[in-house]
Amino acid sequence: MIEYFNIYYFLYLFLSIALLVGLYLLLRNRDTKTIEIVLFSILLANFLLHFLKLAFGYYQERMPWVIRTITPENICAVSVIIFPWFFLSKRAVLRDYMFYMGVISGVGATVIPIDVIGFNAFEFETVRYYFAHVLIWVVPLLMVMLKVHTLEFKRIFKVPLIAYLVLCVILVNEVILTGIGFINERHLFSNEVRNAALIFGPNPDIQFVGMLFLPLTPELFTTIPIGENAGSTFYWPIIWMIIPSYIYLVISGILLALPFEYKRILNAISRR
Repeated sequence: MIEYFNIYYFLYLFLSIALLVGLYLLLRNRDTKTIEIVLFSILLANFLLHFLKLAFGYYQERMPWVIRTITPENICAVSVIIFPWFFLSKRAVLRDYMFYMGVISGVGATVIPIDVIGFNAFEFETVRYYFAHVLIWVVPLLMVMLKVHTLEFKRIFKVPLIAYLVLCVILVNEVILTGIGFINERHLFSNEVRNAALIFGPNPDIQFVGMLFLPLTPELFTTIPIGENAGSTFYWPIIWMIIPSYIYLVISGILLALPFEYKRILNAISRR
């Protein structure tokens, strides 16, 4: 059974790192075309599994409610859906998004596997969860390590803008799922239920987010401004987090880029 810091928890962490190292050693002396074909094939396999998982017993037993899991209901789900096509496009800023958001969200989901805590270590959903979330960060990291994509620290400032578009997609998806009955309407706009992307405010179960974000959030965006409930706490969807998330994403991006771009960054700083 998967529990925090038990043997199976560390086994999956070890396998994740082993996959990264193994693929790097396998591909490091290959030509760019071969590397891109392999990485795209892995992303495509993850994309296909995202939809084909509905054919397996775990999901068949929970029909029709689990149909919502193949929609873009959180950041990782969106990543699984769009990463193959972002990679195929070869547009620098889209691949940047893959790297920064893939590493941040994918590593986060691997280290804090909240969705499979309490599951048997080798049942289908546990293996699928790790397969999906590990590939979200392993492939973009390999993309940069193997030099099929070059980071440019100046483009980091554009990445949050793509992240906000992704959050908008998730928000629209939540409204649609609520409208057609897959989600209880009482849960729409709740910061406690179905709020993995933090669109509806800081999740009480992840207290450090509130500690980091709220001091940088204007009070206007955390209350109802007019009407009979004026002054009551209400986090404006997405808007409440725009300022703090932009700051933290840029800082995180610079730190993630340092191992690959430190020379360019140091040269830019020295010229100033």
